[in-house]
Amino acid sequence: MTKLSSLFIVVFLFSAMKTSAAIRLIALINAGNPTVTLQWNMVNYPGMTTYILFKSSDGVAWETAAANPVFRKYTTSTKLAYRDVFSGEQKIFYRVKIYDTNKNIVDISNTAVVANPVTSYPSKKPLAKRNTNIDEPVTSYHGNIWQIFPNLAHDILNLIYQRNEIIKGVINIVIQDALGKVVVRFRAASTNKQLHLSVNKLHAGIYFIKINVENEIQLNDKFIKQ
Repeated sequence: MTKLSSLFIVVFLFSAMKTSAAIRLIALINAGNPTVTLQWNMVNYPGMTTYILFKSSDGVAWETAAANPVFRKYTTSTKLAYRDVFSGEQKIFYRVKIYDTNKNIVDISNTAVVANPVTSYPSKKPLAKRNTNIDEPVTSYHGNIWQIFPNLAHDILNLIYQRNEIIKGVINIVIQDALGKVVVRFRAASTNKQLHLSVNKLHAGIYFIKINVENEIQLNDKFIKQ
C-alpha cells in the first residue's frame, strides 16, 4: 500500500447547503491510479450514530458506497476512511450523511468531486537513472496470505500465516491510520507464523495494515479498532 503522505492530494469541496458542516470529507488520489481514498471525521452527538457514504456520477442520482450498520458513540476525533475505484467515470461525487438511531440525519458533509485520476492526472514517466546497472527491487503482491482477526479489534490484533512453507525473511509490519500516518511499525523473525499485536493504545477508527517479507507484500488490508 502506498503511503498516503506520498499521494497526490486533490480536494474539491462544494457545499450544496449554505451551512458549515462539522464533517470534512476529503479525497486523496495518486496520479495514474484509479483508486481514490475518502477520509472524513464523525461528529459529537448526545446519542449513538452511524454513517452512510454516498456516491454519484452526476451529482443528482446517489447510491450507497459504504455504510456501517452498527451505531456507536462517535466524536469529532474519530477518523474514518473508504477506498473506491474508478471504472470509467470521468468524475465521481461523494458525500457523507450521519444518522442517529431514529434514522434522523444528524449532519451532512461537503460534497467532494473527484476527477478520474487516470485520465485527468496521467502519471509521469520516471527519470532515467545515471547508473543503469543498479536495479530497483520489484515488489510483488499476489493476495493476502495472512489472516487478521478479530477485525473489530479491541486490545489485540492476531495475524496468522496461512501457508505451509517457511517464511523467507524478516516480517515487516506497518499500520497506518486513516490519514496515512504510521502508528505501528513492527519487525518479527521468520519463524513466527502467529503474531499478536497490541492495539489498545490506538484510537477507535479504521486502520490499514501491510506485511512485507523481502520484496513480497503478503498482506494489504484494513481493520477496525473499537
